[in-house]
Amino acid sequence: MRKVLGRNYLYQKPYLAVLQALIDAPGYLVFGSGKKFPAEVKKILVSRIDHLGDVFIASSILPHLKRAYPNASIHFMAGEWAWGYLRSNTFLDRVLIYNSFRLNRSGGLIKNAAKAFSGFVRNIWEMRKERYDLTIDLRAYPFNSIPLMFLGGGGYRVGFATGGFGFLLNRRVPYRSGVHEIEHLADILGSVGVNVSWTDLKPEFNLSKTSDKECTRILDGLGVAAGEPFVLIHTGSGNPSKLWKKEEWQKLVSSITRGCGVKVVAYDTVYNDLRDCIRLPSLISLDLFAAAAKKASVFIGLDSLPAHLAASFSTPTVVVWCGINDSNQWRPIGEHVSVVKRAVDCSPCFRKNGCPSMDCMDISAGDVAQDAVRFLDIQRPPNVVPFDPSTRVRGKREPKRRGQWKSKIRRDL
Repeated sequence: MRKVLGRNYLYQKPYLAVLQALIDAPGYLVFGSGKKFPAEVKKILVSRIDHLGDVFIASSILPHLKRAYPNASIHFMAGEWAWGYLRSNTFLDRVLIYNSFRLNRSGGLIKNAAKAFSGFVRNIWEMRKERYDLTIDLRAYPFNSIPLMFLGGGGYRVGFATGGFGFLLNRRVPYRSGVHEIEHLADILGSVGVNVSWTDLKPEFNLSKTSDKECTRILDGLGVAAGEPFVLIHTGSGNPSKLWKKEEWQKLVSSITRGCGVKVVAYDTVYNDLRDCIRLPSLISLDLFAAAAKKASVFIGLDSLPAHLAASFSTPTVVVWCGINDSNQWRPIGEHVSVVKRAVDCSPCFRKNGCPSMDCMDISAGDVAQDAVRFLDIQRPPNVVPFDPSTRVRGKREPKRRGQWKSKIRRDL
């Protein structure tokens, strides 16, 4: 049964495994794939009703779909929280909004249930009007959009069966354990005749010139001149269980500011009172934050969209990793990406709300600072002597040399 259902995630909540088995077992007996791939594809619907970071990663398939089917109209179904990103994607002709009940974090129980039901019915109507030739569901977890695609009359349906309702798919793509999510997306593309290597898949954010200029103006007003190196940090996460301790954030910020002489720009909507840093406005738009992530010398954040966003711009990225998820599957893709995590026996646990102790987040600011300094060292001017943390002996004062990175970083930690 474990091999059929395919995901350890289900076994953290046994009722999900039982529920899925009760639905899928008779479904496979009644339904059969029995449908050929369409000879002509004029309309494609891609669905990823998931968190914004998941939608961002999933968007990496869009340019390859468009290249393979240049005359096809491509639509994307996602939650309204992804609208700000998807609306600027040049490969999409339309965005359908569906706020899944399990993923919607705004409003109360009744309001969310009503919104999910009305969205489900509305999208069935819209999909039947569009008459899609090809529908692709990218969610491998329970509560996917496969039933919605089926009821909406989606032509040829492709997706993973591990989240349930696989009997409604015309082509079921095997879900391989222990590989990055990008590789799963490459498998999906291969199943519809688009053969690309996973190394060719990269999510992109279309940054407008207006946002870039406005971000430069904002940073200049905050005291960061154009071209001046700075470290950008983001303390938030959509999942509160992934948050890092405030005292560690403070140690990290103070160490970089005082120890390296580099300004730290913080988008801090969690604690709002970190010292020794420059604060971005709390209501800054996604476009402006993306522009700041592109300009930053180093980005430091949690397992969330901002880390993937920074890495997509090739900004050196340090991720404070929570043990809920598997870093091998979800880490940001990029040449200069460092994942700082604590090895514990129970990680990854795949528990949405973690556990009471959250030992996996007992990560020291020193470990994070070490990787940040390494990335800063890569970008240092030729006439600056690099800071070597291994030469620092706690309790002794070292002679200061002109142009050297300040050696206080280890002492502050």
